[in-house]
Amino acid sequence: MKIAIITSRYPSENNPYNHMFVHMRSKEFISQGEQVVIYVPGSQSYEYTFEGVKVQTLPTGDIVNQLDNKTIIYLHLLNIYPFQKYNGWPIYKSIMKNSLPTVVYVHGSEVQSYSARLYEFNFRVSEVLKWIKKDFFVIPKMKKFFKAQQNKTYFVFPSLWMKNEAERNLKLRIDAYKIIPNGIETSFFRFQNQTEKRFKVLTIRSLSNKVYDIEKTIEVLDCLPEKFSLDIYGEGMYKDQYQKLIDFKKLGHRVKIIPKFLERDQMKSIFQQYGIFISTTRMDSQGVTMMEAGSAGLLIVTTDNSSKNEFIKDQVNGILGVYPNDISQKIQALTNNKNHFEEVVANGRSYMEGIDISKTVQKEVKLLKQVYLNHA
Repeated sequence: MKIAIITSRYPSENNPYNHMFVHMRSKEFISQGEQVVIYVPGSQSYEYTFEGVKVQTLPTGDIVNQLDNKTIIYLHLLNIYPFQKYNGWPIYKSIMKNSLPTVVYVHGSEVQSYSARLYEFNFRVSEVLKWIKKDFFVIPKMKKFFKAQQNKTYFVFPSLWMKNEAERNLKLRIDAYKIIPNGIETSFFRFQNQTEKRFKVLTIRSLSNKVYDIEKTIEVLDCLPEKFSLDIYGEGMYKDQYQKLIDFKKLGHRVKIIPKFLERDQMKSIFQQYGIFISTTRMDSQGVTMMEAGSAGLLIVTTDNSSKNEFIKDQVNGILGVYPNDISQKIQALTNNKNHFEEVVANGRSYMEGIDISKTVQKEVKLLKQVYLNHA
């Protein structure tokens, strides 16, 4: 069985973060003895190798010509771009027309309408065009594909919340599905005791997306005693806005924005300098970075919404809260009790080992083989 992974972006030397979650799977598939080919729709044809994985960038029509019943297709964030050579829609149409064996991993944005993220809206022309494209062009096509592929294609979601969110946005029921979280590379993020650094709080976020609710992260620190500090690693268009909030609350001496995008090796070393990782969000299908932090020995603190309670159990393997004061009180209670802090952090690491990339990929391989054999 050959696995054809098709995704709209893939890591390269110049862009190592392009859908890194897809690359991690690719490497693990190969390490488990599976044959993998990577296709990325592009305006030109070229090949390259990234960390031992061969990637083929081709116009969409050329990718369609490569697909047949001898390959199991595995889609990851294959985007639809009108009138472009890298538009993924011809691939979706080919799957429907030719009944090609396919599994789709649904990460979120490909099935969420623009109206699901109205907190991002502003009155710029570019934003209005995004809304029109997403809700009136992309979503109807995704609904058509999901509807046509019922009982033919398996849809994989990182969380039950994401499955329910897809059904709500597409206005249809999805019966053939599996819940398999994105795997965590626990061997890469070595666990160590961070108890003595438990008053140092870290977050790593894009500052260009309101979904991450950085305002709430800052407000949590405002509710915490002076001994707590927060470093925000990230770049983006809202940086100055967040800095104004920090200045307004007179938190500049203990809340700092570090405008830097961290590579994975850097992230691993940065984790070792902190005791808490805070991951406030307005919605999230899983939250891979916070789980990587938990794997490294940091206490996970996150917002009790969307998928979070499927992964984090409050006071058991992390902290869940709704309001800044609520979250800060739980942080104080846990950091005041070293034994309980260490117990919760250890449980966090144990949970991440349960969704290690090797285990989640084994589940994905089993499903891919099942779908492939059903088409044979």
